[in-house]
Amino acid sequence: MTLLRNPKCYTDVCIDGKWYHYDHCGTTVYMLKGGASAEFNLGSEPLTEGELIDQIKQLTAF
Repeated sequence: MTLLRNPKCYTDVCIDGKWYHYDHCGTTVYMLKGGASAEFNLGSEPLTEGELIDQIKQLTAF
């Protein structure tokens, strides 16, 4: 699915039981876990939900 190019939009995705929040038109993703949320910087602005998920998986792979 193509992400809207609108900074007022956001996408929340669940990956391996953890929720992540992405505000469109940026490169920052937050893990939703209550309290201080972990913040990740994407390598580039994703254009699709699939790209967003792939980039999050690369950042969070241990």
